[in-house]
Formats: sequence, C-alpha cells, structure tokens
Amino acid sequence: MFKNYEEFNVAKSRCNICSIGKVYNTVVCSDGCKSNPLVLVIGEAAGSEEVEQGKPFIGKAGKLLRPILNEFGFRKSNTLISNVIPCRPKDNQFPKDDELVKACFEKWLKNEILITNPKYLLLVGSQPLKFILGYEGITRIRGDWYNFSMEDRIIETMPTYHPSFVLRKMYMDDGKKIMEQFRDDIEEVAIKAGFK
Repeated sequence: MFKNYEEFNVAKSRCNICSIGKVYNTVVCSDGCKSNPLVLVIGEAAGSEEVEQGKPFIGKAGKLLRPILNEFGFRKSNTLISNVIPCRPKDNQFPKDDELVKACFEKWLKNEILITNPKYLLLVGSQPLKFILGYEGITRIRGDWYNFSMEDRIIETMPTYHPSFVLRKMYMDDGKKIMEQFRDDIEEVAIKAGFK
C-alpha cells in the first residue's frame, strides 16, 4: 500500500513492466480530485491524444463526455477521472489477456480507489464493467446501481455506455435513445452525489 497519492502517482507514472508499457511507455495519470472525490469516473484505456496531453478523456470520446459531466456539476474539486489501464493499448485495441489487465487493475486502479476513497463509481464502457463488477453486457446492465465491494468498503456504482459507442451510434436509428440514456445515467449519478 502506498503512503499517499503523490507516492502512488509517481510510481504509476514510471510503470512500464508489462507488454503494454513496453510498447507505450507514457502512462496517462488520472485527472481531478485526488482526495475523497465524490465520484470516480472509470474509462477503459488511454488513446493517442490522451498520451500526448497526459490526461484521460481528451480525445473524441472526451469531447463528448467532459461537457456532459460539466453540465451536471462534475468538477475537478469533486470528481476524479481514471481508466482501467493507464497506458495506450497496442493498435488501440483493449488487451484480450484478462490476466494482464487484472494485474494492472490490482496494482494501479485498486490502489487508487483505496487511497482516494470515492463515494460513487461511474463506469464508462464494457471494460470497467467487466473488471470492476465482473459483468458483461453493458446495454443490458447500464443505468442500474450496483455495489462494488473491496476490502471493508462498499461503493455504489453506476455503469453506462462508453462515449465512443455513443458517438458511433449517433447517426443510427437508435442514436437519439442511446444519447438520452447516456445523459440520464450521468445525471442520476450527479443527483445521487448531490451535484444538482
């Protein structure tokens, strides 16, 4: 266990021990409130723009997600944004090696949750759903509250779509409905956290 977030962040930023880190040696550290955030938003992995700028959700997906978060009261003072894995996966494809991802989760995201002690988790996409709650099928599960148990803590958790999925669906028949569901899920977390 790390003594504090600063020690954790320095160690995380220097990590290059797995096959992902050997290809992409830039770790994208989390962005926002690093001490008792009301909400921890967890995405999947860093993309090329995230690697360039050193922050999660800066690319196309972030340009959809961040304004909606801001609209509903999520701020750097109350929210931390992170990812299941902090590096950019090879060829921008999330690793198929579950053991590799689990090892990364145990070393970084699990410790981040323990250190920062968020009150709520907002899982953005199928990979956080899989590795945090152990479920698959985001379209069926999104929009409902679940309990994430870790050591002596139980954290209320809401899964929703990944903004990349929402963007892909935007001009399809069900695009409007998916966008509404995405916004509704985020708004519900905001209400629960007391942002609005």
